[in-house]
Amino acid sequence: MNVPYRRIFKTKTTGVAAIQELMQTMFVAEVLQPGEEVWIVSPWISNVVLIDNRSGNFDALNPEWGRREIRLADVLVTLMGRGTKAHVVTRNESSNDLFRTSLAELVSEHDLEDSLTVRIYDQLHTKGVLLTRGLLLGSMNLTYNGMTINDEWVEFSLDPSDLRRTRLEFARYGESR
Repeated sequence: MNVPYRRIFKTKTTGVAAIQELMQTMFVAEVLQPGEEVWIVSPWISNVVLIDNRSGNFDALNPEWGRREIRLADVLVTLMGRGTKAHVVTRNESSNDLFRTSLAELVSEHDLEDSLTVRIYDQLHTKGVLLTRGLLLGSMNLTYNGMTINDEWVEFSLDPSDLRRTRLEFARYGESR
């Protein structure tokens, strides 16, 4: 069986577009066919741009978004509104507060508190995005610097066994430690 798999090495000058396009494709696919749950695991996290809808190409995904850059919190709330449970695992760092506050406010506005879990682990170093049909793992935090400036490597997998194994591992963050 030939399972699509991709590794990207990114520097400030190479691979940035590949990361942005991959993240956009992953999340557009998830919004089109939402699954039961998504996992966002990143020690440092911010409300990064995931989908560029300034031209209106993605208006049909969520007409409420409008023609603008769509950020992580917007996409998570859209998914939660469609029945997906969102899990965010991060560290207790002041740089993460703005994202966590923005997400909590959006979730509250849409009355989706039961669809979100946020876990704080001060020793967290794992980084990954696990969606229904795709997995992104590597060195990249979900921050502007991680996605555009820092040298990073990521691996993207569609392999169902990779997704199952990672889902089991990430589920451990939901257990009390």
